[in-house]
Amino acid sequence: MTQTVKLAKLKQSEKNVRTTPPKNIPAMAASISARGILQNLLVTPCKPRGMFEVIAGERRFLGAMMLAEAGEIVAADYDVPVKIVNGDDNDLREVSLTENFQREVMTPAEECRAFQHFLKSDGDIDAVAKRFGQTRRFIEGRLRLANLAEPIFEALANGEMTLDMAKAYGSTEDRAKQERVFAQYSHSPYINADQIRRAIANDTMKATDPVAVLVGADAYVAAGGRIERELFSEDGDRWSDPELAQTLAGAIMEAEAKRIGEEQGLAWIRPIATTNLYGATADLHRVPLSPAALSETEQARSDAIEERVAVLEEEMADEDIEEAAYAALEHEFDTLQTEYQELHSKPPVLPDEMKAQVGT
Repeated sequence: MTQTVKLAKLKQSEKNVRTTPPKNIPAMAASISARGILQNLLVTPCKPRGMFEVIAGERRFLGAMMLAEAGEIVAADYDVPVKIVNGDDNDLREVSLTENFQREVMTPAEECRAFQHFLKSDGDIDAVAKRFGQTRRFIEGRLRLANLAEPIFEALANGEMTLDMAKAYGSTEDRAKQERVFAQYSHSPYINADQIRRAIANDTMKATDPVAVLVGADAYVAAGGRIERELFSEDGDRWSDPELAQTLAGAIMEAEAKRIGEEQGLAWIRPIATTNLYGATADLHRVPLSPAALSETEQARSDAIEERVAVLEEEMADEDIEEAAYAALEHEFDTLQTEYQELHSKPPVLPDEMKAQVGT
């Protein structure tokens, strides 16, 4: 028979067959806060008199205790629905095992439809997330799955595909694209989530792609581009119209090419929106250029370094020189060598008379 016992009269039991700590207690606490404890706990009397051990329903018990510790409820006044069972240790462990075996966990598909229902009534993802003690991202992910193309959602609901595979299809909101990939791979026994995600990603562009970074999300969206939030990966959002992004990037590159051409006076500038030039310059040839000539001051310094280095080499060749003195000479020698190399490592210079004949 079901009755109520004050929360303060309950404690955990070693007879509970679940030996791993219950998961996601905050979610259970949020559920209890919103609706109370809907399913009774199985308890058995213990010492001291009037106390009860929880042999099934530990997650509900810990969720209620979390609310008590947070000051939302008072353990001494809070009524917990329980069913009291008696017996020896073996009997109680059998009851605990039976209760856990009989409990059926909601499938991901059922969670999707449930969250979708509550969103329709609450109209606020954050409110639904708080109500069930989940993150906004988790709720958004389940809602994305709820909007999968119908044959894909049915496959998930019927246990014909894994949750990871469903998430891979959910990496895009384009249901037509989902169905195309599903039709291609649904009959293959060897398909996995990574293959599905790659197939879908081939028609999109990562928000971290250099072209996307160059264009910027604001300009892309203003031009009519669509962005799909990636809820099941940390790789970032995806742009659904890569051709548009490439067009916008091309316009930016053309404008930059014109600016550089006018600034440097070159005959032409070829804009290439890529980070890999392999093969892109196969039809071009490098123009051999000489470094800029040294100024009079620089030339004088170069000559002085050469003279000093010659003296240092002669002094360092003395076999009777003390170690400390040699170290000082060596340090000066290395410093001068570095300065000399910097003086003579000027970048190449394109003469004005050649600018009208070359480009980059």
